[in-house]
Amino acid sequence: AGQVKNLSKVATTNSPGVKTWSKTGSCVLSPKSNPTKLTMGSTGSCTLTLKIAKSGKYRAKTSTKIITRESATTTTVAPTTTTVALTCVPGASCAVGDTGPGGGTIFYVDLTRVEGSQYFEAACAGWTNSCDGTTADPTAEWGCEGVPISGADGQAIGTGEQNTADILAGCETPGIAARLADGYTNSGESDWFLPSQDELHQMYVEPTTFGGFSTDAYWSSSEYVDNVAWFQYFSDGGQSSYSKDGTTYVRPVRAFG
Repeated sequence: AGQVKNLSKVATTNSPGVKTWSKTGSCVLSPKSNPTKLTMGSTGSCTLTLKIAKSGKYRAKTSTKIITRESATTTTVAPTTTTVALTCVPGASCAVGDTGPGGGTIFYVDLTRVEGSQYFEAACAGWTNSCDGTTADPTAEWGCEGVPISGADGQAIGTGEQNTADILAGCETPGIAARLADGYTNSGESDWFLPSQDELHQMYVEPTTFGGFSTDAYWSSSEYVDNVAWFQYFSDGGQSSYSKDGTTYVRPVRAFG
């Protein structure tokens, strides 16, 4: 209670888009116009929301962080024998297999990464149908076959979001894989993207953590050359390149923390 936090330390972004902060619950933003600080209240929790307007190649983005006031006393609770997947929130400790803030499943954790990309969650099975767990993932083209997409060649974990932004900026074709991923929203989170080659492979590495995947191929956001892009087989873990006008499955991911 009473702790003051600079908003610039809560969230960072490369986007020059207009930023709008809002809150609900037990906290105060100051000053009222263009706030720069948050002061924690004395009861309950505070839900902090940052909206960033679209600017150039950077997509509009909304991110929410739940801040819980530290308890004034320590209570000892007897352990239980029930094990369940935890629902973690930004600012809390999350593990692979937990349910993420976006209702998906966390498949990668690296606390040495910069803030905002320490945790990665994949959208839930049945993500196109209210996470029913049974609806198959949709299929789509990668898009713009024969057209080089500047910047969309990142393969490492942490490059998928920028790849997706570059694809959307360089390919106006409706219904492509990156556009399906970018258009997804769930549990108040709208910053989903098409995973990079290594992000997609990490999802395959954790097959027992979450399911609902086809054994066929899934698109990554990593372009290989102007007419092909990388995809991932979920049958054997193989990766290969495929014509961008081909149709394969799509599963969005998002980063947070």
